[in-house]
Amino acid sequence: MLTAIMANLYRTAAPNEALIVYGFRGSRIVVGGGTVIFPLVENYRKLSLDLMSFEVAPEQSLHTSEGAIMAVEAMAQIKVKPNPNSIHAAAEWFLTKTLEQREELIRQMMESHLRSVVARLTVEQMMREPERLADQLRDACAVDIDRMGLEIVSFRIKKVREQSSS
Repeated sequence: MLTAIMANLYRTAAPNEALIVYGFRGSRIVVGGGTVIFPLVENYRKLSLDLMSFEVAPEQSLHTSEGAIMAVEAMAQIKVKPNPNSIHAAAEWFLTKTLEQREELIRQMMESHLRSVVARLTVEQMMREPERLADQLRDACAVDIDRMGLEIVSFRIKKVREQSSS
């Protein structure tokens, strides 16, 4: 009987998720394991640690240091860093958000940084050295990404093109 009750109270986290447990025993994080959750005095939510892949392509025009109007399309892959402090930070930012809301929040932040990076470059720099643009964006986003408990796994520029000013 006691075994059945304990089994009913036991919750597990898959390797790609974290259980964020909170209640009378404080808060704790369980990754790739399990824990007993006492009803009425404790609760939990699952936080996905899956890799997020999404496009970063601002709809607004991006202006270079020379005033040229550019279109930039990029692909980002981001995930929660696998340490307790980062998982805790990610939980604060994303625990109640859907995957789509998480990606949109990160995309908006990255697009904002992309605008400021493009504004410091020339058309020639962007066209000849797209990896420089990607590196500068990674550097510009680093503090915000880290604050969210995330890491950029990959960021690559798919397309850079000049738009006509008509």
